[in-house]
Parts: sequence; C-alpha cells; structure tokens
Amino acid sequence: MNEKEFDKQEITISIMQVIRILWRNILPIILITAVVAAGVFVFESFFVKPKYKATAMIYVQAKKLTDESQVSTGDLSVAKQLVNTYAIILKTDEVLEDVAAALDHQVSASQIYSTLTAESINNTEIFSINYTDTDPERARDVINALADIAPERIKDVVKAGEASVVQKASTPKSPVSPKKTRDTAIAALAAFVVSGFIFVLVAILDTRIRTVEDLTENFNFPVFGQIPTITADVTSVQKEDSENE
Repeated sequence: MNEKEFDKQEITISIMQVIRILWRNILPIILITAVVAAGVFVFESFFVKPKYKATAMIYVQAKKLTDESQVSTGDLSVAKQLVNTYAIILKTDEVLEDVAAALDHQVSASQIYSTLTAESINNTEIFSINYTDTDPERARDVINALADIAPERIKDVVKAGEASVVQKASTPKSPVSPKKTRDTAIAALAAFVVSGFIFVLVAILDTRIRTVEDLTENFNFPVFGQIPTITADVTSVQKEDSENE
C-alpha cells in the first residue's frame, strides 16, 4: 500500500468513526434538537409580540408638468435620483413630529424613526414608505399620516420636484415577524449540528480504552487475547461459607 492509499484509508476511517459516534448518540441528539426547536416555537408564540408592516407608495416627479406628453427621459432620470432625497426628508425630526402630533402622540417620533423605511420600487420613480408596529391599525395610521404630510413638506424643501401619493396603506392582515416556521427550522438545524459536534468532540478527546474496538480502531494494535469478565455468585459463596461453619 503506497502513501496516498494509506492517507485515503485514514480519512475514510476518520469519517466512519464520526458516523459511528453520531449513530451511537442519535437519540440524545434528536431529543436535544426537538427540545430546542419546541422552545423557540413556544417562546415566539407566547412571548414575542407579532409585528405588522403597513406600506404606502409615492410617485416622484422632477417638476410639475401641465402636459403629460412633456415628460422626458431626463425628467424621469432626475425623478429617480430624487427618491433618495425624499426618503431622507421623510425621516427628519420635523416631519416625524408632525406625524406623531397628527396621531395625538399615540407613538413618538423616535419610535416612528426606528422602524420607518423608504425604498425605490424596481428602480422607478415610485418609492414605498414602510412602518412596522405591534398594532396593525396604528401601523396603517402612521403611514397614512406620513403620506398626507409628505407631499407638502417635500414641495417646501425640494424646489425642483414634487411628490404625490399613489396608494395609501391598508390595515395589514398578517404579521411580518416573528417568522415562527423559519426560526424553528433554523433553531432545529443549529441544535442538531452543535449537539452532534459536541458528542463527536467529547468522544474524540476521551482516550480511555473500554473495548477491544477502541484499541484496534484508535491505535491499530494487534490483540492476541482478551481476559473475560468473571462475575462471582456472591450468594452461593456466602451460603457455602455458612454451611462450612
């Protein structure tokens, strides 16, 4: 057997050892995986409040036009560039304070800022504004208040462009988080991998010899004989001693 074949055999044996270790501990690994997955599912079901996202869409135009036929490619290009500017304006303290006041301060400006996002839709001159809240109706109200305030505020700040609301937010029906199925699956996979790794690591670091297989597999030593385990019948011995007495 040449050196390459010897190395290959060593790798194969190592993999087989890992598989045997995992198989010997498959029940505790499955149990740990099930407990962790169930724990994550129960925690997110009963202790994590679901969050809802409301969305409105705003159309950006480079300048106010009286005739739609006058829209040029340059106007659209400028409008796309203004999307980022408008998104920044919507998150200013003055705008968010106006939104909070419109809702009788049910939510603060800082709370709105923390989950408010704005992004271009498919690289067009239309962008969406999104707000996430534990109350679906409040999420809708925040976005719609922002959609009402935004066009005038944008017009005051950016003289070269305007914005108009394309679609207001409706009440979100289903939560966007937590994603219990996804999180449970990720937790189960992580628990399976980590627990399996720990069992393999413990087995590899444990160099004690318990069986003939441990000696032959780990050290490749020949075994010429084995001393059998003898279990004495203590009851019989004691009985014999008592009779002799």
